[in-house]
Amino acid sequence: MKIESLAQSVYKKCDICNKVKDNFFKLSVYDAKTQELLVGSLDLCKFCGENIGDILNVTTEPGVTVTEFDFQP
Repeated sequence: MKIESLAQSVYKKCDICNKVKDNFFKLSVYDAKTQELLVGSLDLCKFCGENIGDILNVTTEPGVTVTEFDFQP
């Protein structure tokens, strides 16, 4: 299993708690034998994503990508 943070949150139903919230994470479930074949995926809200990250021993942060540009010489 691999948990990924989404670039933008998606407002839809969380597949774990079944509440309609902003989903910040996507959990990809792979085949147990090969670890290559994608079997399915789950959309997770912030709370459920952090809890699944704790179970998988993975640090999870719903990050906001901020890029700062300075055009002055």
